[in-house]
Formats: sequence, structure tokens, C-alpha cells
Amino acid sequence: MSDWEARQSGGSSQDGEVTVSDVQELMRRKEEIEAQIQANYDVLESGLQVDDEIVEFGSVNTQNFHSLHNISTVVQHSEGKSLNVIVIRRGEKHQLRLVPTRWAGKGLLGCNIIPLQR
Repeated sequence: MSDWEARQSGGSSQDGEVTVSDVQELMRRKEEIEAQIQANYDVLESGLQVDDEIVEFGSVNTQNFHSLHNISTVVQHSEGKSLNVIVIRRGEKHQLRLVPTRWAGKGLLGCNIIPLQR
């Protein structure tokens, strides 16, 4: 197996051989994973949970929501500031505080918000 073929298959040219590029790739992946863990931790600290139904996000509520662009605008203008978020969780209303913050990944929240299909 040539060096090129070994790199393409994810291995190294000789069994047990680790190259500088292998170490650099592992470090890059480690940093990405740590950033995602931190972002997820921040979201969990806010109290937001999977399957929460958001009924109010800052100034956006069920009466004035038109698209996710509304949420995106509030998030972008609220970086580093506390936002009131009201969710329905298992039929009960919960008030949360969320602070949009920069992290190594995309966005400022560390989670995905998707519109509820009714």
C-alpha cells in the first residue's frame, strides 16, 4: 500500500506509524468536540431540553412568529445578553433564561431550533 493510499483509507503507511498530520487532525477533532460539549452544557444550564416547545423567545411569541428568521434576529441582537424563554414541557409552562454566546461551532445557541409542524 502506498503512503497516499494509506492516508486515504485513514491508516498510515506502516502499521503503528503516526504522522504529524495524524496528530494535528486528532487535535482539531478534540477541539471541535470540546466546543460542542461546552455549547451543549451551556444550553443545558439554561434549562432548555430536547422536545421543549418554545412559546416565547425574547420578543418573539406565538402571536408574532412568522419564521425562524424572527428567532435568528433576536439571537443576533442579544449576544451576551440574557433572554427570557418560555417553553411548554410535558404540558407545563417553564420560564428559562438563555444567553446567546459565541463558541467554536455555528450560531450562538449551541442547539438547533426547528419549527413545530402542526
